[in-house]
Amino acid sequence: MEKIQDNSTGPAETVVGPSVKIQGDFNSEGNIRIEGHVNGTVKTTQNVYAGESSKITANVTAGNCTVAGEILGNIKVSGSLILESTARISGDVSCAILRVEDGAQFSGKCSMGSSEKTGKKLNEPDPES
Repeated sequence: MEKIQDNSTGPAETVVGPSVKIQGDFNSEGNIRIEGHVNGTVKTTQNVYAGESSKITANVTAGNCTVAGEILGNIKVSGSLILESTARISGDVSCAILRVEDGAQFSGKCSMGSSEKTGKKLNEPDPES
């Protein structure tokens, strides 16, 4: 069986612990690990990991995202989105690659658009052929 990409590449630059509550906009250029509560927006060009104890009421924009907790808001990632078995998502998602594990809950619309590597929409004909 092939190993599917794990979004937790590299250490987290920012960690929100389980007892931490953040209100407002959260912007970073590095990896973010959230185990606590965030209300507002979460943005990074790198990876977001939302742990099992996380409760995020925010729109999330990232390079890649792995969710094991709860997100109430839209998720937009340029790469892959992984919903672990304990994930609870209420909002629309947009990504290039989506993996949903058994038991994950998702309520919203899913849009799988352009791939960052090719720059073209999926199922779009290749102009060179």
